[in-house]
Amino acid sequence: MTDPFSPEGIRQRLSAEQISPAQADRLAEAIAGSLRRTCKEWFPGTDYDGWRQMLPEPLLDVVIQLLTWSEDGQIVADHMPTAAAACIFLDLQNSSIPVG
Repeated sequence: MTDPFSPEGIRQRLSAEQISPAQADRLAEAIAGSLRRTCKEWFPGTDYDGWRQMLPEPLLDVVIQLLTWSEDGQIVADHMPTAAAACIFLDLQNSSIPVG
């Protein structure tokens, strides 16, 4: 089974989107690069492969769903939904939620 967060796994997921194979290749490399930078900058000293394997697979779907086309034809993260998702996750991370 392919690691969903490897460049090949990301390409496979992107194959369901309405983009060309060349765009999927470039986008997969960009997402994989972003994952590497995130691990390096936010979790210094963490083993990248182990970190990547602990990520929930639906996170890739969220990342892809937050992408859009810019006015100049580039694929970018849609500002408002991306900011909203980041704020929600940060809020939940910093809150304790009673369960019972």
